[in-house]
Amino acid sequence: MAKKGVKVKELAHELGLTSRQLLDRCRAEGFPIQNSITKLNPDLERTIRGWFADNAKDETTILP
Repeated sequence: MAKKGVKVKELAHELGLTSRQLLDRCRAEGFPIQNSITKLNPDLERTIRGWFADNAKDETTILP
């Protein structure tokens, strides 16, 4: 059976955000997500993970 998608609240928890923070970012980027139990399609999930993966790399960089 194909993966149907992750819920906004589950992805937010995984990324260390609140559902509200993730919803606000998605809406600011132009994605009309209804609420925290909305299931994201795989493409949108990858996009969102990409937004926060860049931040995670910056935080783990060791400065000289």
